[in-house]
Amino acid sequence: MKVEEPVELEVNLFDKAKVVVGGTLIKLLQKSDYKGCPVYIRMIDGKIFEYIIQYKGEIYTGYNVIYPEKGKKKLTKDQIAQCGALIFTGAITTIDTLREKNGTLDDNKTINHVV
Repeated sequence: MKVEEPVELEVNLFDKAKVVVGGTLIKLLQKSDYKGCPVYIRMIDGKIFEYIIQYKGEIYTGYNVIYPEKGKKKLTKDQIAQCGALIFTGAITTIDTLREKNGTLDDNKTINHVV
């Protein structure tokens, strides 16, 4: 019995990956710095809103799935902005909670870069 090499298995998985045609699957909505922590807000497939933060060398993430109204195919620009604001609130709450647990409550400036 022949045992396949793990490298071959990984290559085979990549060969079977689907290529998404048209539109961007992942879109960076905002790049920010909150109290010294980088914050990235992304929209995935038009309905998943995710934050990624880095705190003391570790990565934290969270997401919400928001679907368009019944009968609609896409979220409006205003709805996307509201979803981005909602997930950003989750990111800053996570940072504040981590800082509170570690006793680092000094206030630094928040810098937002809308992409």
